[in-house]
Amino acid sequence: MRSIIQFVLLTLTCSTLLAHGVEYQELHWGVGILITYDNQDPMTFADVEIFRPGESEIEFQAGMTDENGVFMFKPDTTGSWTIKVSDGLGHGQVIQFPVDEVSLNTPETPGPSRFQRIVSGLGYILFIFSVWYFYIQRKRNRHAYS
Repeated sequence: MRSIIQFVLLTLTCSTLLAHGVEYQELHWGVGILITYDNQDPMTFADVEIFRPGESEIEFQAGMTDENGVFMFKPDTTGSWTIKVSDGLGHGQVIQFPVDEVSLNTPETPGPSRFQRIVSGLGYILFIFSVWYFYIQRKRNRHAYS
């Protein structure tokens, strides 16, 4: 009985170690724009608003350029997309960005989910515990008949 309690406590302790896992996927699709000032310095952390073709009220995506002046988005239709850029200091641009082809490729399915990994790990632990338990029981039964 003591072994079972230790096993349960060990299992609960191990599950808390996985409380805040992080995963990532490499994405190889989308459209990137590099936004610079006229002296070729990147427009870092500038506000970006993207509008679908024919749409000027509801933005498709909003965000900021990175430290290199780059902003990425994945268009879902062809046409002339409107990109509004502003650095908040009076510099800005409205860009008409043509998209001729839309890639419907999605990233490859990642490996097993976190839940699947936890269940698999618990299954392995249970298997090892079961083999150990039956080995001990068999050893006890042999000594009982001797």
